[in-house]
Amino acid sequence: MTETNHLRSLKVLAKRYARENRIALHQALDLIAAELGFPHWAKLIATSKKSCLQVAPEQMAGLEAFVDRPLPAATFRNVDPETMNRRFAYLEQAEHGVIGDHSYRLQEVLHDVIIAGEGWSIRVPENPGVPPIVETFADQEGGCPVLDPDFLERALSLARDRALQVRAKIAADWPRRSTKPDLRGVVRHPLSRDESAVWFCLHCDGKITGAQIAQNLWHCPGCGASPLDIFDTAFWSDDDGKSFQPVKAHDAVDGDEPVFRSVDDRPKLDMNEEKIILLIRSALLDDATNISEKLGALQAEISVDDETGVWIALEEDLWPMGKDPVQALAVAELLGLEVEIVSSWSTIPFAWPGLGEMTSSTSEYTQMMLDAYAQYEGPTDKTPKDS
Repeated sequence: MTETNHLRSLKVLAKRYARENRIALHQALDLIAAELGFPHWAKLIATSKKSCLQVAPEQMAGLEAFVDRPLPAATFRNVDPETMNRRFAYLEQAEHGVIGDHSYRLQEVLHDVIIAGEGWSIRVPENPGVPPIVETFADQEGGCPVLDPDFLERALSLARDRALQVRAKIAADWPRRSTKPDLRGVVRHPLSRDESAVWFCLHCDGKITGAQIAQNLWHCPGCGASPLDIFDTAFWSDDDGKSFQPVKAHDAVDGDEPVFRSVDDRPKLDMNEEKIILLIRSALLDDATNISEKLGALQAEISVDDETGVWIALEEDLWPMGKDPVQALAVAELLGLEVEIVSSWSTIPFAWPGLGEMTSSTSEYTQMMLDAYAQYEGPTDKTPKDS
């Protein structure tokens, strides 16, 4: 590889790094130079002019690994290779690991990053302007490790570092103009070609600057709405958004204190109408002793009246008159519901319902039903018809 090719490769890596991390190109060039032992990019260029710049294959591989690991803005301002290496080693163990005596798992879910262990979880949202959410579970026994400040700090660090990687991938997929405003503050919407220095939120009617929306990864800094709700014109407003108030800037990106929530994840019985009907129909099948009655249970009309009573309409050709659905009545009593049973008449699925009273086997009934229909088939019409 010639000197020109070496420099070209380094510049390509720097451009990729700048794009993924939404920083200026000169910052990325300085970071690349620092990885090669130079104080800044200008010094690297000066040295390359005096002598042939050689980048060994292992150094290039190290630079590739460096570019694939985004870092917080504070690290960009204070380039410390030793600190970077420690952070990289920490990230490599982040999928599954242990903090103290407590194991954790780290994963990405729809661009949110979640780190979780026994009885706790931390979610770092895709939106950089939203604080992390720490959840603990009400029914856990003993102390929860995430309530320990040292443990929380280490867990948050892991989750936030991974969130930086996730956001970097998102930014890399977007046009450069979507994450880097020009001198007039104009940015391009990542999901369209619209460009503007002022943007409007459909969700909260907020007015947002190009710099604000780019910094917040195209989430509304006011309400957190996604890029799908951000437009360059307030087409839904009578005055084109002139009356909309500017959204206040939120400077503490990823710096907010986490929000704590206690979650009771114990199973809770939500006995709604759909579940009541399911149980009653199952009980009717328990009551059925032959195929006709099973079909009657499946065809029965069941409704719940304000969760205080159950109304059951049974087809008179499928369910015997005078037969009480004992199991259905028992289930209703357990649920504290009154039952009203009526007979109904409707089109039954198959002719000769009496055939179903002769067997409790569905396969046997099917054969009997097919044989009965076969007697009425015409010379050219082989399709069974209901009588």
